[in-house]
Amino acid sequence: MDKKTVLAERFKTGDVEVEGVGTFTVRGMSRWEVAMANKALEKGGDLEYERFVLARCILDPVMTEGEIGEWQKVAGPLELVTVGNKVNELSGIGKGADKSDLPEDGDESGS
Repeated sequence: MDKKTVLAERFKTGDVEVEGVGTFTVRGMSRWEVAMANKALEKGGDLEYERFVLARCILDPVMTEGEIGEWQKVAGPLELVTVGNKVNELSGIGKGADKSDLPEDGDESGS
């Protein structure tokens, strides 16, 4: 086992199109970012959570939390959600994520 491999970033990346705005390149979140995003949610609610996640996971164009906040004020209702859904997909969380190869009923026997 190579410790450098364990400690290296290995985020999945992808593009997402936001109608009327353009294409964003995003990456998935790290375990630490998921935990910190959940703290942001508890502290400040959905908008703070969204600013935290998108400011870290949008690779192109690079945006600060303040800029994400400005976008929140002028965006259509699904613009940021569309980008956030792609981040969640790349992170392996959220609706439709492959969480496990265990049976849905929780029966770990696999039969």
